[in-house]
Parts: sequence; structure tokens; C-alpha cells
Amino acid sequence: MSGEPSLGLEVHQNKFLAEGDRAMTAIVRVVSRGGEANAARTAAEVLLIDCSSSMRFPSTKIGEARRAAAAAIDVLPDGVRFAVVQGTDRATMLYPAEDGLVTASEQTRAEARAAVEHLAAVGGTAMGAWLTKARDLFERAPDAVRHAILLTDGRNDSQTRADLMTVLNDCEGRFVCDARGIGDGWEPAELTQIGRVLRGNVDSVVEDDELADDFRQLVESAMTKVLPEVRLRIGTMPFSRLRSIKQVFPDEYDLTDRCQEIAVRESELSLGAFSGDETRDYQVILDLDPDLEPSHGQDRQLAWAELVPLAGATVEEDALAIAGRWTHDPIPPTLIDPIVGVYQGKAKLGEALTLGGDAHAAGDHATAAREWGAAFTLATAEGDEDTLRRLNAVVEVLDAEKGIVRVRDEAPRSAILHLVIPSRVSEIAPGQEDRPMPEPALQDEAPPTVCADCSALSPSGANFCVGCGEPLAGAVS
Repeated sequence: MSGEPSLGLEVHQNKFLAEGDRAMTAIVRVVSRGGEANAARTAAEVLLIDCSSSMRFPSTKIGEARRAAAAAIDVLPDGVRFAVVQGTDRATMLYPAEDGLVTASEQTRAEARAAVEHLAAVGGTAMGAWLTKARDLFERAPDAVRHAILLTDGRNDSQTRADLMTVLNDCEGRFVCDARGIGDGWEPAELTQIGRVLRGNVDSVVEDDELADDFRQLVESAMTKVLPEVRLRIGTMPFSRLRSIKQVFPDEYDLTDRCQEIAVRESELSLGAFSGDETRDYQVILDLDPDLEPSHGQDRQLAWAELVPLAGATVEEDALAIAGRWTHDPIPPTLIDPIVGVYQGKAKLGEALTLGGDAHAAGDHATAAREWGAAFTLATAEGDEDTLRRLNAVVEVLDAEKGIVRVRDEAPRSAILHLVIPSRVSEIAPGQEDRPMPEPALQDEAPPTVCADCSALSPSGANFCVGCGEPLAGAVS
């Protein structure tokens, strides 16, 4: 890849609405292409390592944290600015010793590796303080693609959730943060909130010795970013309202409350940093005015989406419409956009995993087994091997065809957390990426129907004219 990166926009939707429908779902896809990461000029990395007292038990946790930090440091290219922060109830610089970022080189990487060997577990947990320190450090590299990794084994017990949320709001858009849980004492809701607001990936490790490889991969991925921030703008019509916007690939987060209203019926959303070859999908749901008069036979614009121009990148498309067209006839399954359909299925899978986790936490193992059995069936149908692997660590499959499972008595809490926490979606609409959205097809075996009132052609078998909406001759009442 070389040259200036370009950004493309696509809208995938089933634009056909049945009588009485007052909601429209669309997938807005953002694609970056080209460009070459120049780590010496554009990258900054901060490692936030939990060193609270709980990291001592078992001792493998702090040991693997040291090894993971060293692994991350090892893959920092020359020229990247970086720092390592020791996190307790305060944020303490570990390397360099004074506030600031150092430039990666053979010498500074060796010094940093030596410094992380002295990570000691003592104190409380205040993640907001760690993130504030990262924000202040990144201010010294305003033009860089800024990325942090936060590792914790416990709850944010040294500050309130409101305090953490205040910090997150202040950090939003300033850097991306991937969050990792280790052990079985951390709180999924806290890490999910960090990942959601700071547009990072959230996950956990069950086996402590997996952490080093995970850190290494996170840093290598961060080094491919070429655009510090991309922004998406959504506009609605007087008769439509943005109900929700949710990132559904590669990480799944509801971002509705992260939208900023910039004008009447216009909102902007920060999408975070992008690499030179990356695709992300966002599910947009619109509510339509109950008094809106349906339009038959023609598309009506319901909303629009566009990418905000930014320096250093070419935006390929102008604003794209999210449209709707009403029909009196039932909408055939063949008109369900395949990408929209796949994400509807993934939403059901995520809901089943979450409900199972909630039931298990409440001691209701029967409900947990039922929900996780449903998740097993959905994941099997989708070929979602990652979710199946996580499920198999928590449940025993008794009847694969019927989706009947039993919660394993010996399943550790770390495995259950590993099951319910993942925000990453493994694939984009498998095998469906390039399938075009079909228009109402004329059947080969029967000619179209001509409307006696307006002469418009409607598909064979239609009950109502697509042009004027009047009943067709021979329609089934």
C-alpha cells in the first residue's frame, strides 16, 4: 500500500416496507483503502498495567503481565513514541521515569523491558486515573495515531462509576483503548464501557500465559493504523428520527449516546482510528413518523449518511441515501438484504449469550443452560467457531440437534467471563459480502401484471400495483 488512503461508504438495506411499518434498518459500511503506515511519524502507544494487590494472587498474573508488557514493547517499531504506566489507585510512570513519551529504539526497548520486570502488585484500582494519565501523555503527540492497552484483573474500586464515565467522556476521540481482563475478579460492564467509549476491542484471557501473544497482536494491529480519527455524519428528514446506531463489525457496541448533534437533524459520530485496509459496519435504525404517508412505486429518502472530509485522506463518495418504498404485498424473504439478515442473526446470538450470563450470575442455571443452548444452535448455524470454543469451555452439549446443554459444574468464572465479554464479531456476513441487494424480480414463468388504472407493471402474483397502490385484477383478497 502507498500514497494517500481513501475512504468509501456503502449502504446496505432492505428498502421495501410493508403497510404499517414505521422503522427502517440499514447497514452503513465504511471502508478504508490504500495508504501506508509510517510508525516513526504517526504512532504513539501507552501500556496501562494493573498493579493492584489482587494481581499477586495467583502470582502468575503479575508475572504474565510483565511478560505481556515486554512482548508488546518488543514489537514497537523504531520511531514509535511510547510509555508504560503502573496502575493502582493512582497512575505512576514506570517507563520513562518522568512524564512523557520516549521514542522506540533498540536501547529504549531494552530499558523498558528491564523496567517492567520491576512491576509490583500493591494498591487499589482506579482505571480513570490510568486513562487520564494516558490522555495527558498523548497530548504530547497530537498528530499521532494514539493507542492504549489497559489490563486489569479487578473492579474499579478506588473511584465511582460516575467518575470513570467523566474521564471516558473527556478521553473520547483522543485515543483508542483496547481493554483486557485477566483472572476472574474483573467487571465486564466496566471494560465494555471503556471499549465502547474509546472505540477499542474488549476481551479476556482464561489462561494467563495467553496474555503475551494477545498484547503482541494488539500492538501489531495498532501499528497498521494510518488515520487517527474518521467521523460519520447521519442526517434525518423531518419525518424520520435516528433511533439507534450500533457498530456491529468488527466490534459490537451501541454508540447511540456517543453521537453529537451538530445541526438540526444532523449528528456526527467518531469512529476512531482506521488502518489503510479496513472495513467496519454500523447498524442504523430509523423511526418514521406514524402520520407519514406511504410512497408506493417510488423510493423516498428517509435519511442520509456521509463521511466527514479529513486531511490526509480522500473521501470517495458523496452522501448516500437511506431510502424506503412501501408495498401492499408481504415482503418476500428474497428481498431481505443478506448483510442486514446476518447481523440480525448475530444480534440474537449476542442476546442469548448475555441472557445466559445474567441468569448464571443470578444462580439460575436452568435458564442459563436454555439461553446458552440457543446460543449454541445459532453459533453452529453461523459457523462461529470462536463462540463455540468459548461455549464448550462452559457447557456440555447433551443434544446438538436440539441445542440442549448443561452448564459445567467445574467451569471457572474466568471461562464464563470469557464467554460473555467478547465484543468482536468474527466475520462480515460470511459469503454474502458481494451479493447485490435484489430488486423485485419478474418471474420467468409468468409475465408481469399490468395495472388497469395506471398501466404500471407489477411482479406476477402481486396483489397491489407498485405504481398507484390499487388492487390488481385477480388479486387474492
